[in-house]
Amino acid sequence: MFRFTFARSLLVVSAACALLAACGGEPSESDMKSAVEQTFGGMNEQLGGVGKLIGKDLSTKVKSFKKLACAEAKGNPGFACDFQMVVDGPLGEKTEKASARFVKGDKGWAVF
Repeated sequence: MFRFTFARSLLVVSAACALLAACGGEPSESDMKSAVEQTFGGMNEQLGGVGKLIGKDLSTKVKSFKKLACAEAKGNPGFACDFQMVVDGPLGEKTEKASARFVKGDKGWAVF
C-alpha cells in the first residue's frame, strides 16, 4: 500500500513539474508578435500627432512575423530571440531580421 501511494504521489509531482516547466518556457511566435506589435503601438501613438500635423500616416504595422530561434538570456531575465518580420511603415514595406529580449510579466510578454 505504501509503495502504491508513494509512486502515485511521485507521478503527480512529476506531472505538475512538467506542466510548470512548460508554462515557464520561451515565448511562442504569437507571443513575440504581440509584444512587438505593442511596442510599435506605443511608438505609433507618439507619432500620431506629428503625422496629423504634416498630413502623413507615420504608423508602422507588422504584416508578417516569423520566430527563428530563442535561448535563455544570459545574465538577464527572459529569452534572447531572433525573428524575421515584414513591416509596413512611412518608408514603405520592408523585411527585417532582428533580435530582442522577451520577458514575461503580469500582462504577458514584453520586448526589451
